[in-house]
Amino acid sequence: MQLGALFAIERRERAALLIAFLYFFGLLTSYYMLRSVREAMGVRFGPENYNWLYTGTFLCMLLAQPLYGRLVSRFSRRIFVPLVYAFFLACIVGFLLAWEYPPWRDAMAPVFYIWLSVANLFTVAVFWSYMTDVFDEHQAKRMFGFIAAGGSAGGLSGAALTMVLAGRIGIDGIFVLSFLFLLLACICAIVLGRHAVSASSRVDSAQMDAVIGGSSFAAFRLIIERIPLRWLGLLMICSGIGGGILYSLQGYAVREMFVSDAERAAYFARIDLFTNLLALGFELFLARWLFLRLGTAWLMTAMPLFLLAGFGSLMVLPSAFLIGLFQVLSRGVRFAFAEPAIASCYTTLEREVRYKGKGFIDTFVYRLSDVTSQWTIRGMSAIGLGAPALYALGAIVAALTAVIGYIAGKQHEERIARAKEVSVG
Repeated sequence: MQLGALFAIERRERAALLIAFLYFFGLLTSYYMLRSVREAMGVRFGPENYNWLYTGTFLCMLLAQPLYGRLVSRFSRRIFVPLVYAFFLACIVGFLLAWEYPPWRDAMAPVFYIWLSVANLFTVAVFWSYMTDVFDEHQAKRMFGFIAAGGSAGGLSGAALTMVLAGRIGIDGIFVLSFLFLLLACICAIVLGRHAVSASSRVDSAQMDAVIGGSSFAAFRLIIERIPLRWLGLLMICSGIGGGILYSLQGYAVREMFVSDAERAAYFARIDLFTNLLALGFELFLARWLFLRLGTAWLMTAMPLFLLAGFGSLMVLPSAFLIGLFQVLSRGVRFAFAEPAIASCYTTLEREVRYKGKGFIDTFVYRLSDVTSQWTIRGMSAIGLGAPALYALGAIVAALTAVIGYIAGKQHEERIARAKEVSVG
């Protein structure tokens, strides 16, 4: 079946869509090549110390947010987007050089874990902000599933390359390949700008490259003032807490199951491989159909409902197998449906919100949820509450996340309906 027939793509949209697909492919191939290494380092550092790793990540996010806001305020999109990727490319070179000096490797482990946790969120947040800026709310329903498939294909590629090549090329080679794929993403980001105006259906597409302006700290103000951002921020916190609980439980299980870092990295690579394979199938064959049939609101409830089912199952039959299974199912559904659906909510908001507000929620608020979940787990453990209490808390948070997701999605659909009424009137 041809791309145009499967996704109802117009001729003028094809070049931009394929570049966006390759952009996300390069971005997530780069990330997933490093992710398994990061996860193994995290387990070695100790699941009981995840709270400190996430606290460090959160503090880095707190420092990075105003710097990103300043870039967005002072430079046009064609400049600040490549600059973000150029910075992280330079960081990969720095870690490669540090790895070549063995005495630094132990100290490098937590630094690398925190850095990759920051880098992943920022690079992906910038990507989806870019997509919501180029494509409007109607194009999002048709195209975001296919674009997300580029990321899932990249996840598959990155995990597979790591599994096959890690033993042959070592950590040094993984850093080099990751650098090359991130460079590919940076080049695609630049090239996409040349096709964005002709591909976009936005009435203000000619003004896309204008400087957004505003304050470096505008994101902090926007999330307080704008009702849609409040709900989307709350959604991010709740979904992050639910996912964080499952992630910590997985860390403890992996530490018991495997002894060596290599075995742990291979396990995480398999989880990533199955997750992205599932997501890719959903994105190619179900995402557009479900977007058009169910709408944004219902799709935003899919991931938390899978988490709810997972925690409910673990309360009845706790096992490492079920933890891994629901990691794959919940993340696969999140990548295929939840993330594109949430991203589409920003297409009906103004440009400053698309970049600053969305970037703030996808990075700072996301890591706030991580810190909250990890310190909550630490506190529950300190007072003697074990895994059953965590399963119950996870189920409650997942149910709350589904309700909030539906409300945020409905608000987006209502904005589309109001805009349609205005255009008709």
